[in-house]
Amino acid sequence: MSKFEIDYCNLVTNVIRHGAHRPSRAGYTLSMFGAALQVTCLEDGLFPILTQRKIFPLGVLGELAAFLQGATDLQEFKNAGCNYWDANAAAWELNQGLPPSEQFVGRIYGAQWRAWTSEQGTVDQIERLVYSLQQDPYSRRHLLTTYNPAELDDMCLPPCHLLAQFNVRTTKQLDCIVTMRSVDLCLGLPSDIILYATLMLLLCNETGYTPGKLTFMLGDTHIYRDHIDTFQEHAQRPRHVLPKFKLNPLATVNNFQAADLELINYNHSGVLNYEFHA
Repeated sequence: MSKFEIDYCNLVTNVIRHGAHRPSRAGYTLSMFGAALQVTCLEDGLFPILTQRKIFPLGVLGELAAFLQGATDLQEFKNAGCNYWDANAAAWELNQGLPPSEQFVGRIYGAQWRAWTSEQGTVDQIERLVYSLQQDPYSRRHLLTTYNPAELDDMCLPPCHLLAQFNVRTTKQLDCIVTMRSVDLCLGLPSDIILYATLMLLLCNETGYTPGKLTFMLGDTHIYRDHIDTFQEHAQRPRHVLPKFKLNPLATVNNFQAADLELINYNHSGVLNYEFHA
């Protein structure tokens, strides 16, 4: 069975057992500061998606597609097949009185990736990352950053995944470390894993490298109190062999769509609903 899924459950269980009770913007949590999760199954041709409960990856893949387009309008996410940003956009004071078709999410992840602003103009971090991976593979500067202090007020929600650093091994495998300031273990982290695993696969498409390790370094690592009972049911369910994956060989960071990634033989133990916290 999947070491990835065992490690994930152990992480959540550890936070439930040892986390501190803390209030938060979205509800009471059990929280630990400082944790890590390493995902190695991509090296074996398997995709890191939970099997003890059914995950619907198309929304996450649509979110990635919108990020890669530099999306700042809510409708761009909806057009890509992602509705994750509806609640945050609706709650943002700058959207009050506007219909959803006219709401915007602001300069969140995609805007920072594709058009980081500076006095010299805008910087396309994705374009620079692909170039540096190709031209200077052993550089220690293969970075994407989303936390722009000057533009936090221009975002409907400050970024949770702040930094991604990539590494090319001498064996031509591509690794990634994602640093997160805050992570909702039951709803957020499974989606973030899918998103960054897919981004790694896209970068491999562009560069000719093969996927390596994906590591998450976690700041405020929490589970909402009303998720605990649901997770206890989750943890008792059977695990299944992880699915294989097939990425459209023509997919790039510039044209990616959710339909470009196919999961092969994704078996799971059925739907399990966690309450959403915006």
